[in-house]
Amino acid sequence: MNMSASNSRRVTTPERAPVAARDALMALLDERQGFRFTGDGAEEFAAWRSAFRRRLRGLFAPFGGVGPTPPEPPFQIVSTGTWHGCRRSEVRYVNTASGLGVPATVLEPGGNVRGAAVLCLHGHGTFGRLSVIGDRSTPEKSAEVDRYKYDYGLHLAQAGYTVLAIELLGFGERAIPPQPRRHTCDVVGCFLEVLGSNLLALQISDVRLGLSLLGGWRGVDARRVGMAGLSYGGRMTMFTAALDGRVRAAVAAGCCNTYRDRIEALSGACGAQVVPGLLNVGDTPDMFGAIAPRPLQIQWGRRDALIPAGPARRGIRQIRRCYAAAGAAERFDLRMLDGGHEFDSPAAAKWLGTHLRT
Repeated sequence: MNMSASNSRRVTTPERAPVAARDALMALLDERQGFRFTGDGAEEFAAWRSAFRRRLRGLFAPFGGVGPTPPEPPFQIVSTGTWHGCRRSEVRYVNTASGLGVPATVLEPGGNVRGAAVLCLHGHGTFGRLSVIGDRSTPEKSAEVDRYKYDYGLHLAQAGYTVLAIELLGFGERAIPPQPRRHTCDVVGCFLEVLGSNLLALQISDVRLGLSLLGGWRGVDARRVGMAGLSYGGRMTMFTAALDGRVRAAVAAGCCNTYRDRIEALSGACGAQVVPGLLNVGDTPDMFGAIAPRPLQIQWGRRDALIPAGPARRGIRQIRRCYAAAGAAERFDLRMLDGGHEFDSPAAAKWLGTHLRT
């Protein structure tokens, strides 16, 4: 029987075979090279991007796949009102593939309506989408907004964009009770794997349906829809924009760390950010690079303890290489922030305003 190249590299002598979990992880990691772009021309890049997206979609095939553009989902407007100068609609839509309901908030600008829209995604915060829309109804909510400059959805709506902020499964209104010494996303992710599903696949499906809902909302030009998110929200922006060409421009903050550096540092994981075999296809820089030539702004806080500088800088170089090869170097922007794990709303509004005009 023929052995694969990866198996042939494994050391099989008992005295040298990895035993400890860390050594085993490092041995397996060394075998994962991914499918990185190494060319330098537009034609080479286009071929790589097409193959990369095909491989990335293939990872989700066992969980329902990432199929064609989904139609606008069934939805209900639960309530409407005003919100800091905007019109606020509480919405529930249905993911017909999973059968799950998705709570969401739509903020429509009171004036200076651009016709453009932004789907805004939350991170691991306690209050999900409520922080993104600037809910300060309790001291705890206010503290979370202040700590991460979390209210980018509200800021973008006030800047003239129609904003959709959705609740991702396992967070906010869709969370499970806090688990002692466990991240709830890991618990939800593990249980879904047992049930034959995958949390990241469900999240991407929910977000893509959100894009369909937002594109059909009154006053929105479906050709001018962007995405923005902090931390896990930035990571979901990365995945969705890499897979779905309807995202015309993107802003991702606090998420330019790589899966490889997380494994090497054993710095924790997130059950909502993984699909089996991901590093066989690529890492964070490859997925960001696959967004090219569409506009992308990455925000990185100089004091963000979650983003190791060395791997992040190497990743940024790879993203720049992709954008340069695509002939779109000016469409990639690295926004360095003076703070830590946070979002710069004015910079995002300016970037999106430049690239969602027409």
